[in-house]
Amino acid sequence: MSTKPIAVLILSAMTLAACQPEGTMDAVSGLLDDDAFVQPAGEFLAASCTGDPELQQQLAEAVNAAREAEGKLVLDGDERLTEIAQLQACDAAAMGQLTVTGSDGSNVVDRARRAGYRPCEAAQLLAIGGSPAEVVGDWLRSEPHRDEILGQISLEIGTGVTRGADGQLWWSVVLGNNCRKPWRESPNAAPAAKVK
Repeated sequence: MSTKPIAVLILSAMTLAACQPEGTMDAVSGLLDDDAFVQPAGEFLAASCTGDPELQQQLAEAVNAAREAEGKLVLDGDERLTEIAQLQACDAAAMGQLTVTGSDGSNVVDRARRAGYRPCEAAQLLAIGGSPAEVVGDWLRSEPHRDEILGQISLEIGTGVTRGADGQLWWSVVLGNNCRKPWRESPNAAPAAKVK
């Protein structure tokens, strides 16, 4: 059985979920009340570990190098996505499980909203061990991960890394598209036709 339909289904569900208000709020109050979604991003997750900013930057650069090599839009860094990515790297390492589901049951969209990031789309990828280039290379060899890394829906990136109790590096990437920011065209996109 091909994994592509499953990956597309999961991505579609996450995209739709990202545009829905959280909790029991109705759609109108959820859209009008910006502060309704803002909670500490790491309120329930392992918040006591730290990342390595140099390795995080190398991971973001490796993702963008892969995207650029394929003629894709280079992603902008976002501090909130970096916070989310770091928290999940720490949380997964603390649980000893390579999972995008937080120890509190949250998903990447829940964590984005807690951080005040309003995603139209959000995806998270995790890995254990290796260097930034090796991690991105592994993701590119897996069709669902490759689709996420090279997809044109995301505009921003956040990265996280921590050394687990097992001594290995636990990596996390969050890709997102903030509904509040205007869409930007790829620098490699063909110019729009002029209307006469």
